[in-house]
Amino acid sequence: MTPELLIVASLLLPVIGALLSLATRGHSAPALTTAILGFGAALALVGHTSGGAVTALHVGNWPAPFGVVLVADGFTSLMLAVCHLVLIASMIFCSTSLPIRFKRRHLFPLLSTLSLGTNGAFLTGDLFNLYVWFEVLLLSSFSIMAILPGAAAKAATWRYAVINLVASLLFLVAAGLIYGKTGTLNFADLHVKFQSAESSFLIESSTALLFGAFGIKAALIPLAFWLPQSYPQLPPAISALFAALLTKIGLYAFYRIFGMVLVVEGRFPHQEILFWLAIVTMLGGVLGAVAQSDMRRILSFHIISQVGYMALALALFSPLAIAAGVFYLIHHIVVKGNLLLVTGLVESHRGTSRLHDLGGLVRSAPLIAMLFALPALSLAGLPPLSGFFAKFSLLQASLGTQEPLAAIAIIAVGLLTIFSMLKIWLAAFWGPVSSPADSLQKSPPRLNLITSAVMGLVTLALGLFAGPFVELTQTAAEGLVNPDAYLEAVLGK
Repeated sequence: MTPELLIVASLLLPVIGALLSLATRGHSAPALTTAILGFGAALALVGHTSGGAVTALHVGNWPAPFGVVLVADGFTSLMLAVCHLVLIASMIFCSTSLPIRFKRRHLFPLLSTLSLGTNGAFLTGDLFNLYVWFEVLLLSSFSIMAILPGAAAKAATWRYAVINLVASLLFLVAAGLIYGKTGTLNFADLHVKFQSAESSFLIESSTALLFGAFGIKAALIPLAFWLPQSYPQLPPAISALFAALLTKIGLYAFYRIFGMVLVVEGRFPHQEILFWLAIVTMLGGVLGAVAQSDMRRILSFHIISQVGYMALALALFSPLAIAAGVFYLIHHIVVKGNLLLVTGLVESHRGTSRLHDLGGLVRSAPLIAMLFALPALSLAGLPPLSGFFAKFSLLQASLGTQEPLAAIAIIAVGLLTIFSMLKIWLAAFWGPVSSPADSLQKSPPRLNLITSAVMGLVTLALGLFAGPFVELTQTAAEGLVNPDAYLEAVLGK
């Protein structure tokens, strides 16, 4: 199949899955089948772009920058593949472990449309359509959160919706200002125009608005207060998907817009501000995690902390740093998604994720303990797992760019991450059983155990066979730092 057809398939498959799932009254099989096919298409795109090739599909044969263009490069393909992997795992958990009320509310069609918005955001080649695809995935996520019962869940849904709508408003205003100044919203054309554009208040203000919009969506401190109040209210099967997709879309937009489109003479607007916010996000997120006593909340704060690592990679803005950031994105999507899925296994077994109500899981559920230990050690950055290579590469990049403060933050936050993972292990898995006569213990669905084990194997493969993955991330980073192939594919010679 040609790359152009693979791009089309990446957008059509979620639509087909949503429609068939609706036609079958919310059955999971159509959505899961199309997600698996989408994963295959994404892997094929990874193969096509692994050598640095870029494919542009001009919708309706309108030439850029006048028409809609869809673009697949190394960065896009990797993000499509790894997000589809977590989507499949999340759908399996949703089909086996969620209460029936979730399925009655069209959950699987919404998961498919969430995937559609994510795929579109990765593939789009212009700023306005990035906004449109953001709204598709946000409306899907709003609808999924609205299914949740209880006053706390409703309050979390409102908080999540309002802050993300504010981000969308900032995004739309910024796009309008940029179009008014440059006359285009096409990424490639904007990159060319910005090389010759004189600095002006209009450009500075519009990029500041974009920075705020992406900062909210990526959950950078101080714009991250909504995340630990919203994600713990979700069932782990859904929060795993949200953690893998939603904040990473914000980071993807940062990398694509600030790391490629807006770069002039090796720098991008507000780079120093991003550097400081990244360090604050790393420290604030991990300190928040250390202070929690619930697995869901600990892992939610760790999402914020790890976002700081990936933002720091962009702020350093060297080829090694960008490659480390892309590798960190892939590692974190897999590892964090699996940790939240394992939290679902713990809740299926013991009925809670509160640390003081757990204990002794290493004896009562040794398989769940092993499934937790692998991604937890990877998140902490211990060799030879993927987290070690991600943090070590970022540490090298910080030293290479002569940023000792960044290096100190990477090491300090890594140690605190180890401490918080040990906190979960000692309280929930190794500690004494809080309720010896606990009648709630039961075995999680076998398919969920297998799914989490497969995710663990992927984590292990990212570390033990890091070489090929590092090469792919280096190719993706090269495409961002030196976008000549992207410009030629979109604009022509």
